Amino acid sequence: MNNTRFLRPDWQWDRDYPLSQMVACGDFLYLSGQVPLDAAGNLVGPGDLRAQSAQVFRNMREVLQLAGCDLRAVIRLTTYFTVSLSDGAATKAYWEVRREYFGDHKPASTGMRVSELISPEMMLEVDAVAYLPAARK
Repeated sequence: MNNTRFLRPDWQWDRDYPLSQMVACGDFLYLSGQVPLDAAGNLVGPGDLRAQSAQVFRNMREVLQLAGCDLRAVIRLTTYFTVSLSDGAATKAYWEVRREYFGDHKPASTGMRVSELISPEMMLEVDAVAYLPAARK
């Protein structure tokens, strides 16, 4: 484990939880599920999947910066939705925001509906795996 680093941004809400927002192990980065909370712990965009998606990807970008990389390093995403995936308007909002943040970069992805997240007002949570050499190209 001497090549393993446990990384956390200085988010006020995150200080008391026994977890790391990202674990760097060799060239791989494992990100905890990112949720739509700002640095102070305020829920962003209650009832608005577009606003919540944007906050999740802003958080993901901030966490990746701790390892000196950006969203281009992401090779895998898993998205947990509390909204129906058959709701075309909701999923369209998510995909539009994701394209804004990732551009033409297309990580392998899985999306699934769950009944509830850590807060009932959260509409999604996204975890990721990143690969550092991919960000250096």
